[in-house]
Amino acid sequence: MRRVTARRRLFAELVVLGGLIIALAMLGPFGSYAVPLGSRLLHWALYLVTGYLFFRPVIAAGGALARQTRLPRWLAIAAACAFGAFPTSLVIVFAHAGAAWRSVSGAAIASAYLQTLIVGATVTIVQLLVERRTAPAAVAPAPADPPSPALAIAKATPGTTTPASTPAPTPALVELLPAHLRGRILCLENEDHYVRVHTEHGSALLLMRMRDAAAQLEGRGERVHRGWWVAREAVTAAIRQERNWKLRLSDGREVPVARASVPALRAAGWLDGAGA
Repeated sequence: MRRVTARRRLFAELVVLGGLIIALAMLGPFGSYAVPLGSRLLHWALYLVTGYLFFRPVIAAGGALARQTRLPRWLAIAAACAFGAFPTSLVIVFAHAGAAWRSVSGAAIASAYLQTLIVGATVTIVQLLVERRTAPAAVAPAPADPPSPALAIAKATPGTTTPASTPAPTPALVELLPAHLRGRILCLENEDHYVRVHTEHGSALLLMRMRDAAAQLEGRGERVHRGWWVAREAVTAAIRQERNWKLRLSDGREVPVARASVPALRAAGWLDGAGA
């Protein structure tokens, strides 16, 4: 299923990219209107395809930057775009110059950088829109079955307890995941309007709010950061780096802990053995 989704996303990106090439060739921005239509079409095809290849990893890089620096994801992606445009513009301007590369001026590089940033930002926006359209949407969980009369009587009668062999109910959140990913939930990661659910078998995006997803897992873990919820049983170690804390999970992932969450986690025993 993951392979099918990736193919759909790639196909959608290429379709939109082709539309942009045609639109830019017809409009002729940045003075390109002065050349024949065929040359404009070739120019923008080379420009956008090159930008697509260089800028396609920008979203992943921005997501990694957001996790490391706690910046908003959109701001981290914008910073990754600004950084990625520089080497890309150098490659394009010197490739156009060819043997006359020594004559390339700073103004030419600055102009190429601006054009590359605009094109790269456009490609990145296309990817984000496609990501939103192709991500698996969450569906409303089915209402829980009413408790059986026997269970209701047991709860109402003083001194009675639920048998120890009764298994814990499966969170409704698990039922929203693809069948091959259903299993023990390790953590939740916030991604704009989506929540990425990390299980022992992989991860998937769900269109829902973090607080709604965490509410379905109440009692199984804690919201340790604005962008992260962690299952208690998934934590294998707490790591302290000066004033900052991280939780290492059973899959090797390290999740940042907000400073405001440290006292509550320490009181709950999450940070035992990692130093004061």
